Amino acid sequence: MDFKLYKKIIDEAAGKVHDVNLFHRGEPLLNKNIVPMIAYASRRGIKTRIHTNATLMNKKLDREMVLAGLDLVSFSFDGYTKEIYEKNRTGARFEESLKNIIDFLKIKEQLKSKKPYTVIQVMQDETELRSDKIEKQKRNFLNNFKNLPPDKIVSRVPHNWGGLIKISGAGKRNEVAKRKKRAYCTFPWYSLTIFFNGKVFMCPQDFEGNICLGDVNEEKIGEIFNGKAIREMRKIFKSGIIDNLIPCRDCDRIGRKSFLGIPLEYIGVFIREHLKS
Repeated sequence: MDFKLYKKIIDEAAGKVHDVNLFHRGEPLLNKNIVPMIAYASRRGIKTRIHTNATLMNKKLDREMVLAGLDLVSFSFDGYTKEIYEKNRTGARFEESLKNIIDFLKIKEQLKSKKPYTVIQVMQDETELRSDKIEKQKRNFLNNFKNLPPDKIVSRVPHNWGGLIKISGAGKRNEVAKRKKRAYCTFPWYSLTIFFNGKVFMCPQDFEGNICLGDVNEEKIGEIFNGKAIREMRKIFKSGIIDNLIPCRDCDRIGRKSFLGIPLEYIGVFIREHLKS
């Protein structure tokens, strides 16, 4: 994204949004302006997050991102073992990516910085491994961070990327796609997804850009968030009938089982973080 356009977005959002995710559809560290983007948002009072596969990290960049004020970094790590990781992350090396994360944690410690909050998300195939075997792999993996623990480790199961791919063994989750009514999706009420060219979309799962809400090159971001297009989307989702809405109709995220509106896979996190006495 052009840095001038980015500054326009941040200036219009300042004081109105809590944070900005500086990633979508790709690796954020490929962006040569990632550090200035973090710093600019931080100066304007907006928290920043990135989600990276860690393959492009180095000590210089680590230090610059911490000093720029990055608030959260989430590492996408595709398996607890070398075999699974390198099968899933073609071209990457387990040891190198692991070292990059450890180096980052060391830099953060050296700078005596509590930020960024550091999360490691590990993908696991729930259909291939028994839970006890997964737990053993997880324990062995965590041994790498004994003296430099991240703030959080999250085990994730695959989703279908807004219906773009089929997930082996996920048939039960995807059965919801056959139902006429689905669960609510929260994205239309609290976020926007802005592509590199300024086009604005409703959902980060809309990778192919099917539901365009506006263009920040021509409109203010507040006008788009409260505009006619997104208000119509909210009405559709309130009805729960989205058979003609692509990619929403094929997305497995809104079809996953929930309790009181909370996806079951996040219920433990919700209880720990929001219902503490």
